[in-house]
Amino acid sequence: MKKIYKIFICLLLTLCLMPFSNALAETPADSKTIDTLTSELLYYYGQEARTDVLRTLDLMKEKSEEDYNTWDSVIHYWDWIEKDMKENIDVAPDGLPHNNKHAFIVLGFALKSDGTMEDELVGRLEVALNSAKKYPDSYVLVTGGVEKNGWTEGERMHDWLVDHGLSEDRIIVEKESANTAQNAAYSFDILYNDYDISTVSLISSQYHIKRGSILYYTMSLLKAKGLGKQPITFLGNGNAGWYRADKTEEPLSLKVNSMYAIAGVEKSDDLPLSKLENLQVDGELEYTLHEPLNLQVTVQYDNGYTRDVTKQSSIIGFDASKTGYQQLHVTYQENGKTVSKTIRINVIAEKTSITKMQYLVKSLREEEEISDDKTAQALHVHLAAVKQFEETNQMEKVWKHLENFKALLDYQRNKGQISDNAYEKLMNDTAYLIKHYTKTTTETAA
Repeated sequence: MKKIYKIFICLLLTLCLMPFSNALAETPADSKTIDTLTSELLYYYGQEARTDVLRTLDLMKEKSEEDYNTWDSVIHYWDWIEKDMKENIDVAPDGLPHNNKHAFIVLGFALKSDGTMEDELVGRLEVALNSAKKYPDSYVLVTGGVEKNGWTEGERMHDWLVDHGLSEDRIIVEKESANTAQNAAYSFDILYNDYDISTVSLISSQYHIKRGSILYYTMSLLKAKGLGKQPITFLGNGNAGWYRADKTEEPLSLKVNSMYAIAGVEKSDDLPLSKLENLQVDGELEYTLHEPLNLQVTVQYDNGYTRDVTKQSSIIGFDASKTGYQQLHVTYQENGKTVSKTIRINVIAEKTSITKMQYLVKSLREEEEISDDKTAQALHVHLAAVKQFEETNQMEKVWKHLENFKALLDYQRNKGQISDNAYEKLMNDTAYLIKHYTKTTTETAA
């Protein structure tokens, strides 16, 4: 009896522990909230884990198309900021709006303990003043609310600009924020609710421009979404920075931490990264001379995620100008791991067609056998016309345009616009097509 009782107690304890054990398990992807996915997205961006950024966006899209569109836009803009955005020094660039629907947003900098401004903040204000003079209709929003000795950054910045000749009615003051994330949130609260502003651009220290830009771009989208309004456009190229020689960049980790605050989500830590497992190649295995390769390369990961990496893959061994079987080596590398596959394709010297001649013209241009794009375009226009007439069975016009095509080739060779090799290839194909269409039409009539 005691043995049966012990077994019963063990079973009871096991059943009691089951819900607890399930709670400790990793949250399934389909039960994650948008906030959780947003936090994970920011974490993976900070880890430069592109595959997991894309995977998380895909999961977000399954939950909410609207949130996916917002954060997909943020990621693309962030990429542009990190790779391509120009940082302007001392004054805003040309090309910004010359109207009162544009505002320069000037980020504050901590005051000294006595409430006076550091040289860095004065430098930002000098850049703001230069830009305001260049764009005399724009507003200037100054932002910063940390108080020192009874003064906030926003108040000091306002007074400096007024003392240096900027009209008070052009100045907007935000004096409640304590950090860059709050700068963005409170600035857009004012702009969306109290002013008719369509575009903004950022003024800060040069090293701070990238972080400030992604924070303000993102906050504009989130505020507009929350208010049900059209987003104020953040003009990233319209930035202007004060140059500080000893500090020209901020780490990605700092930008990511600020983005958690902008998004209003908890920080993620130690998330698993997708591990590359294998590679698959799909597409055409037989080609005619000069036809471009048409393959799709997909990789699979340990978590079941798949991704098209055709553009990122290395494909070696293809020669569109040679007939016969060719071994292609397809390779993709990620996080130190390489996956590869060898496939066999065949290039055949099939009888030509208008489509193949169009590929040939493109190939000859790439190989500089055709001197310039204008010359190649003239050939493409004639071939497109022939193709149209062929598809509508207007054979007399097909022959006429092919004869004109021959005359064009003669002209281009005489002018040195195409090489003798290009002339010979295209002329042979044209002669074949004229003969082919003549024979086909005769057989059809019979």
